[in-house]
Amino acid sequence: MSEESAPKRARLDRRVIVDAILRLAREEPHARVTFKRLGEALGVDATAMYRHFRNKEELTRAALDRLSAIAVAEAEASGGGWRERLEAHLLRIAELSLEHPSIAAEGAILDPAGPGDVAGDEFVLARLSEAGLDGAELIRAYAAVSGFALAQSAAMAQEVMARRGAARDGSIPWISGFGSVELSDFPLVSRHRDALLAIDGMAVYRAGVSAILDSVA
Repeated sequence: MSEESAPKRARLDRRVIVDAILRLAREEPHARVTFKRLGEALGVDATAMYRHFRNKEELTRAALDRLSAIAVAEAEASGGGWRERLEAHLLRIAELSLEHPSIAAEGAILDPAGPGDVAGDEFVLARLSEAGLDGAELIRAYAAVSGFALAQSAAMAQEVMARRGAARDGSIPWISGFGSVELSDFPLVSRHRDALLAIDGMAVYRAGVSAILDSVA
């Protein structure tokens, strides 16, 4: 192969590597991205990653932080009042989690603790402050909003990874079925069976966000 036709290696820095892991997480949603796979995608030896990140966990934290920053930036530009902007932010968190499931699935156990993550905290606190909350009420509402969004978005990401071919739009059923249970023993479940089976992950996410923000309002 001539020098002109040989593939050019990426000039590595932290941003390039985070770009690459997010791209692979989008393109290969059912696989956890390894340094080896990243090296193949970037045309470098896997050991090159260690010059910029101590380990895969540190890289995953950086990728989660980038997703947080994206969600904040897009919500900031969305306009509207405190509730509209906060809903836009929380919905974008869920969408980004579904787009990058192997990264978002780690969000429930890894705290990015970077500028994007802190910007997300600031954004949520600012919108809740605009709603009139302060002191203990503000912190309690923040805990409810951020805890629910983090847990449910990570759960949806994990479901996507577990089900090959599943759509990445939150449409995986919340309840897959009731097995061999005799529903006549559970009258409310029996009466609402079809409606319960129609609920999907994103419906649960939206309902949870709405319930929390209704209580804030």
